[in-house]
Amino acid sequence: MRGKLSPSKAPQSKVGKMGKMGISKPYEMVRKLNSLCATLSGLVLLFVTFSIFVDVFLRYFFNRPSIWITEVSSYLFLYIIFLGTAYALQQGLHIRVTFLLDRFSPRIMRILELITSLFSIVFCFVLLWQTWVMTWTAFKEDWTSPTMLSAPYAYIHIAMVLGSALLCLTFVLRTILIFKGAEPESLK
Repeated sequence: MRGKLSPSKAPQSKVGKMGKMGISKPYEMVRKLNSLCATLSGLVLLFVTFSIFVDVFLRYFFNRPSIWITEVSSYLFLYIIFLGTAYALQQGLHIRVTFLLDRFSPRIMRILELITSLFSIVFCFVLLWQTWVMTWTAFKEDWTSPTMLSAPYAYIHIAMVLGSALLCLTFVLRTILIFKGAEPESLK
């Protein structure tokens, strides 16, 4: 897959090289955490899919729609998206436009990848900061949804904080690896 920086699937010499760089253990911990979050994201997606199926079944066959499934499903989509984003970055699954990049040498591609990663880190820090401010405000002011469910927004928004933090951390470690010489498959 394009863009993968996975020390566990690299030849032993690369793992040794990353160990010498001093980031093998943090990268491995983040990689495992990203995998766990992606698994949780998938399980939440299964729950949402099943819940919507049940809601449709109840609505059309018994004329008894639930009052909570649609609202909870929309909130859970934040968890699905934000918990899976860092894993997608780790696996090189984000959308990339490569028709121009393929014309450059590996050295130029590495430089462009590094510049892109640095801009992405800045974006992720701003995203993390703003989602933290919003979540903290929702917690402090006890924001709730204006529906019968009255769901507390702080517990809904925390998914954005966690996902943004993981995405930022993954970008930082990925940038360090690129800077120190490890090559994602997209640069080979």
